[in-house]
Amino acid sequence: MKKIAMMAIAMICTLTAAMAQGTMSADWKRIEPNELEVKPINLIANDWMALAMGRDEKKMNSMTIAWGTIGQLWNKPVAIVYVSSSRYSKHLMDENEYFTVTAFPDNDISRKALQYIGTHSQRNEPDKTKRAGLTTEWTKLGNPVFKEGNLAIECKKIYADEFKSELLPEDVKQRLYGNGRMGLHTFYIGEIVNIWKK
Repeated sequence: MKKIAMMAIAMICTLTAAMAQGTMSADWKRIEPNELEVKPINLIANDWMALAMGRDEKKMNSMTIAWGTIGQLWNKPVAIVYVSSSRYSKHLMDENEYFTVTAFPDNDISRKALQYIGTHSQRNEPDKTKRAGLTTEWTKLGNPVFKEGNLAIECKKIYADEFKSELLPEDVKQRLYGNGRMGLHTFYIGEIVNIWKK
């Protein structure tokens, strides 16, 4: 019974998203999490990725991430991302059930786009994603990915919590949070529900 109810909910979500959104281009192919052949540290820390959330163009936001984890937790494939409380994306991450992370080819165009969305706030610039040169596409579940990307990981949030200042290593506390420039980060654990690859 539970499985039938979940299938019905998934079908409703799919139909609703398809009616409300465009769909992904045919270039994207779905793969299983165990088929992912990347080095997560290189993919996230060195190449960067775009974190995106929101259900429509007006409420969608993107930001660059260089912190993250891809692995397994509670017998589920997961991606973990970190968002500072000082970022506009924080409240959108809290409001939305899903998020995506998109990787891009290693070229100057991708690097410039990621630099742009990482240094401009949608709070002040509602069309920053377009200004960065990125084209939003929508998954069957209605979540944003970018046409210019070559790998997109679609996640359903299953847990979130804010770092506790008193538990942080002293060097991290002083270097990142000591001057008040950056708010504490919340980590969001997302169960990987789809991986799309070109």
